[in-house]
Amino acid sequence: MDFARLSTVKFQQRMKPAALRIYQRVFPGCVIEDLREKGVKVHVLDQEFGIDALIRFTGGQWISIQEKYRTHAALRWLDFTQEYMNGEGTKFEAQGEWFKLGAQLYFYGWANADESDFEKWAILDVAKYKLIVENAGGLHCIGTKQQNQRHGRASFFAIPIRRLASAFIADYRAHRPKNDQRGAA
Repeated sequence: MDFARLSTVKFQQRMKPAALRIYQRVFPGCVIEDLREKGVKVHVLDQEFGIDALIRFTGGQWISIQEKYRTHAALRWLDFTQEYMNGEGTKFEAQGEWFKLGAQLYFYGWANADESDFEKWAILDVAKYKLIVENAGGLHCIGTKQQNQRHGRASFFAIPIRRLASAFIADYRAHRPKNDQRGAA
């Protein structure tokens, strides 16, 4: 299978420059090392720990980040979708991202209508996010379990993003481009 031809991969490639602009606003001068650029040869940090990229700071330090880009149509739910199991109910069933999420930060954003930028986004502290889920009693207590019928039968929990707000280290409301005059919503 040629992964570069998948619509989800093409969408991710279209949205990547917008994510990079956000990272520059939040972490001025940073350099992003994308760990997914090798195509099907997945980097071990991505494969085993859910780390899509490293944000390298000017002082030499770095932070790991997981990313998820959603379409504009998904804005109607304003939910954070956490993959739970891959191939659920099949002989290929395996633990999903939730069980190996080792990134320090999680970028989560919804594209604008023309997919030129993110209309809404947040960067979450993963440790705080995990504690929110743990203190709520688990994913099943904070979100609604759903089954993806299109991509590998992965199950996921849809969590209202507002329930995770205390884990945000940055979001679209405080980091708008200088020429954006919209009010906070």
